[in-house]
Amino acid sequence: MSDSATPADLADAIRRQAVQAGVETPAVRGADWRLATVQTVNSDGTVLTTDGITARRLETYRAPAVNDVIVITVSGSGNWLAAGRMATAVDTLGSKLFARKAANTARNTTTTLADDPHLTVTVTANAVYELALTLFWTGPNAGGIKLAFSVPSGTAGRWSAYGPDLSMTSGGNTAQVRADSVGTLTTAIPIGASDTSHAMTAQPTGLVVVGGTGGAFTLQWAQNASNGSDTTLFTHSWMSLTRVA
Repeated sequence: MSDSATPADLADAIRRQAVQAGVETPAVRGADWRLATVQTVNSDGTVLTTDGITARRLETYRAPAVNDVIVITVSGSGNWLAAGRMATAVDTLGSKLFARKAANTARNTTTTLADDPHLTVTVTANAVYELALTLFWTGPNAGGIKLAFSVPSGTAGRWSAYGPDLSMTSGGNTAQVRADSVGTLTTAIPIGASDTSHAMTAQPTGLVVVGGTGGAFTLQWAQNASNGSDTTLFTHSWMSLTRVA
């Protein structure tokens, strides 16, 4: 091959470099996607990013919030779209947080609510979850059990503890149940008991609305009335929170 380039060779090389530059440079290519951070959520279905771009949200990008890290994309004509929020935590929409008791826990002579050592998960700020638990336990009829939750600051919600009524009599399983709702997750709901020989079950359900602070969401429990016999929450009791918003 000759070491000297012809004008045609030079023109061809310049053309190839121009094409490559267009492929690699968004400003030349005219359409691209990238990450951005939401500064303002507008009422018309758009968001304003911290670098001054107004992008229209796709229908699938619901519940936008300030500081969301999102994917934005631009058309060749300059129209911007906000495709959706990037995953910034362990749970995303539709995902489930799950905790299972790995061992029995027994408590007696106490009515002071305390965290369960196993039934705890970490919730995300500004998220909404469906709450479900199935608890297996025994306890003295005179003691029973009461339930509540330890939650991050600013968390709200409503829940119902479906289980044996306080009027349950000692000595056997009966059909007496209660479903009691409260306006706060941190207010205890009492549940009745038969005796320490008959296993009980409770199935609390509810909705958890996390505020601007995420953190530990933990079942708390104690005896409803102080009693010297053990109230025991059994292995394989479980708690789950499914993110819905």
